[in-house]
Amino acid sequence: MSNTSMPVQEAVPLLLSAAASVLLFYSGLFAFLFVVPVQYVFTKYGPQKGVVTAAGTAAVVVVVHLLQVARLESIPADMVRLLFLDSLMPVGLLAGLAVINLNHRHPWWGRLLIGSAVAVLGAVPSLRILALAGEGTGPLSDQISAMVEMLGVTENTEQMIRTIQQVAMNTVGIGIVATLAANWWLGRSIVLRRYGLMESLRPARVMNDLVWVVIVGLAIVVGSEFVETGFATPLGWNALLVGSFLFGVQGVGLIQHFVRLRGGTDRGERWVPTVVLMLLFVPGINLLVMLGVPLLGMSEVWVDYRRGEEYEGHSEH
Repeated sequence: MSNTSMPVQEAVPLLLSAAASVLLFYSGLFAFLFVVPVQYVFTKYGPQKGVVTAAGTAAVVVVVHLLQVARLESIPADMVRLLFLDSLMPVGLLAGLAVINLNHRHPWWGRLLIGSAVAVLGAVPSLRILALAGEGTGPLSDQISAMVEMLGVTENTEQMIRTIQQVAMNTVGIGIVATLAANWWLGRSIVLRRYGLMESLRPARVMNDLVWVVIVGLAIVVGSEFVETGFATPLGWNALLVGSFLFGVQGVGLIQHFVRLRGGTDRGERWVPTVVLMLLFVPGINLLVMLGVPLLGMSEVWVDYRRGEEYEGHSEH
């Protein structure tokens, strides 16, 4: 009797976590946090059960999308394909999270970039459909035009759609990297705090050569204002934003280091990421934070603020 009950008992937290992920994904407001429960399983129960939970969540998302199709009568074939392709973006995020947790050969930032690259593959179909809509073709063209007109834009709707497409292409990298990083961080933190441990960013360092990714990205973005750079423009924006984000994480860790240097407690150190995140929503100050924190992290390329310091934290190195 016990031999048959144990697998069921082990499956319960996995099922609950998968259900929580699905509910978060379809909640709308908290959809960007939908992989936190999956990361919780990876951290608490190990990679094998984490993969099972991620796969189960992905399967449910795809099935729910297809059930939405089944509820509609005489739906065009293009819309069936569209709803299926739309489900690939969350599936890509789940696959990217699995890669981050299964890859132990690279430092944290390398794992995050590799996982994000996998997640981007899931977003490619949606970006392609959006690009076609910007050209006035494809299954979403009429729907997006109608949505733009509902927002009160009755003139130059094509230009508005092209602007939306351009913004999406320029920010897809940072959107996926930041989403995976936030879910990875929160899922791990929830588990560690239950054991009285703290997820610290003090050990978080990136390779110094990544500063060239930021510099080259910035050069492309600035250059695009004067000459036509074509597809290099979104590459430049993504390189600039993703590189700045990684150095921003290092900058937050450096602030935590300064807090500790001044005799700060675990609670004070723990509040640093929260305060930085809150300041991002304060007009005026948010621009200073978005520029200052990554620049602080980049300054460590030339200034070793933590010389001789060794940290015993629970952050992924």
